[in-house]
Amino acid sequence: MRRLTDYVHRRLPSLPPADWERPAPSPAGLRRDIVAALGLLAFAIFLQELSLSLSELDKAPTRGESLAVLSAMILPLMFRRRWPISMMLLGSAAFMISGTSEAYMATMQICAQLAYFLGLYTAVTWSRNRRALWSILSIVLLAMALWIIIDLFTSDLMKSMDLKIVDHPAGDIPQDIAFPLYTFLINLLFFGGSIFLGLVSWSNAYANQLVMSQAQRIADQAQQLADRAVNEERLRIARELHDVIAHHIASVGVQAAAARMVQPRAPEKAAELMKGVEESARSAVGETRALLGVLREGNGDLLPDSGNGDSRRPEPSMKQLPALLAENRAQGLSVELSRAEHTPDYLDSLPAGVSLALYRICGEALANVRRHSTARRATLSLRSGVDEQGPWIEAEVTDEGTARPDSSGSGFGLRGIRERANLHHGLVEIGPRIPRGWRTRARLRVLAGAETRLVP
Repeated sequence: MRRLTDYVHRRLPSLPPADWERPAPSPAGLRRDIVAALGLLAFAIFLQELSLSLSELDKAPTRGESLAVLSAMILPLMFRRRWPISMMLLGSAAFMISGTSEAYMATMQICAQLAYFLGLYTAVTWSRNRRALWSILSIVLLAMALWIIIDLFTSDLMKSMDLKIVDHPAGDIPQDIAFPLYTFLINLLFFGGSIFLGLVSWSNAYANQLVMSQAQRIADQAQQLADRAVNEERLRIARELHDVIAHHIASVGVQAAAARMVQPRAPEKAAELMKGVEESARSAVGETRALLGVLREGNGDLLPDSGNGDSRRPEPSMKQLPALLAENRAQGLSVELSRAEHTPDYLDSLPAGVSLALYRICGEALANVRRHSTARRATLSLRSGVDEQGPWIEAEVTDEGTARPDSSGSGFGLRGIRERANLHHGLVEIGPRIPRGWRTRARLRVLAGAETRLVP
């Protein structure tokens, strides 16, 4: 039997491993087995009553004998999935015992045959101990084969060599060959079919479990990806809020403090500073409204205009660099722009994501100079080139000031610079210069499509 099992596993690669145990049915399924078995028994009794009405009185089994045989073969089906091997043994014993009694005609009834078929099928498809199943099933099949052979050769039909079931057969095969062969093939289909279908059901159960586990794994991975996307979106929103709003609010504070200090001596200068406060506040409100519009509409390509909220304007890019420098000059920081010879044309060919990230990095680095340094001048250097990893674009902001004693930062701005650079596989260098000053340098990788615009 072990060789047969190995052969089946080779021919049917989808069969589960031998150590796999099929999960037990639910309590509701076990209750349905009881109801189904009782219903089948009631139907079998009704069919038996019909057959008794069509049989000779002296040749038909009594009602009590028929009921006993049918009950012994059908009632074990109530627990066929709870104890499949035990119920198969009970059904097999009832089948063989009743087959040698006067009530053997009851075992030939369709319901009794179906009950025994279901017993064999259930044992193969629901047994959790596969080694015990194949051992016990081998014994059952051997016992059934011996019983059928003994019954065949001890029957009245085979007692004499001049066997004649019919006087004038329609076929050409001799009756002493046709009858045993017919019996053998019928039993082969009966037992082989129940075992084969049981194996198919057992294999399908394993495949369904694999599909369910894979579906659950996919669902878990999808949830993890969704959570990661949410976290990345939160980080992106935090960076945008910081880059868009923080330096405006800081400028408002600086200009308001300066206006308060110079107001007694130079009212005109104070008015000019307050005008700068007004512009910074209006710009912060407009850009905040634009960012919130993107979050509501779920469109990150265009931002609502800060004017009336209905028109559209593109996201900032390096094309708005002159406006950024003018804004810093208006807030008291003179910025010297240094660019390589081919860089201006290259800036126009940058992908939108890289251009936005570079613009935000430049804005945050210049805002840090205004907030935290005593320097009133800074240098913004733009460079580009190609190395073994492909094209790159670089922005560097330097100053020669010292740290202001009254300034303290949260670190979110520098973190935002690093995160934006990481999004584009770049690198960041931030730290003090010798003998004094500060440097912020970020190099971003550019898609290969922009490489054609580079001048070596």
